[in-house]
Amino acid sequence: MSRVAVVSGGGTGIGRAIAAGLAQDGFEVVIVGRRSAVLERTAEELNQAQPPGRVSWRAADLTKAAEVERLVAELTSEFPTIDVLVNNAGATPPAADGSLQSLADSWLRSYELNVISAVLLTEGLRPALRRPGGRIVLIGSMSSRTGGSVSAYGAAKAALNGWVLSLSVQLAADGINANAVLPGYVPDTELAGGHPMPPELHARVVSRIAAGRPGLPEDTAALVRFLATEGSGFLTGQVIEVNGGTLPSTH
Repeated sequence: MSRVAVVSGGGTGIGRAIAAGLAQDGFEVVIVGRRSAVLERTAEELNQAQPPGRVSWRAADLTKAAEVERLVAELTSEFPTIDVLVNNAGATPPAADGSLQSLADSWLRSYELNVISAVLLTEGLRPALRRPGGRIVLIGSMSSRTGGSVSAYGAAKAALNGWVLSLSVQLAADGINANAVLPGYVPDTELAGGHPMPPELHARVVSRIAAGRPGLPEDTAALVRFLATEGSGFLTGQVIEVNGGTLPSTH
């Protein structure tokens, strides 16, 4: 019987790399996101590589409970048991315009995109997770520990660091592991909204990375692939950075 993995935000960037890696490891992978055209194209491209596993897709807005309920019903009718759940979906909210209302809206939207989306999908699929042996991975951000230019994003991602501890305790008796993975500076994502970091700032950020280069989506995917294995059985409740040995900023 095929092992099944669900990857939210699996259409691009780190999520796509995770989906590709898990398919290469033989998982039946379902990528989830809001944009049907992006998901469909990604699934077609990954399947063209002919991995051992197959990649399919489902579209849903994970910040809306009704859509998550529909998605969960569809997934569990086809896959009664889910082996791995990777909560990768997340984004930076629109910038505030200077008013307090705009600031409140921006912070609330950031929490919806980065926390509520993961909470709803995890709770919806919790009954279907393999017992024992299920794996939950939350994709956070190094900015949850170091800060960043978008305060709301880093603060929202920090909530995942605390939540994963609760998840690991709640699910330990069922043999389900939960861990958070915090990527460092990875330019090849959509978080910048199509606006790459200015060259001088990019160089300054890379200068603080011991590995001498920015991260790749595949670097994060490699750790997630390990967390999906039986060999990670004693690893739970952890918050693990994948940052190439990034040194603290001295500003």
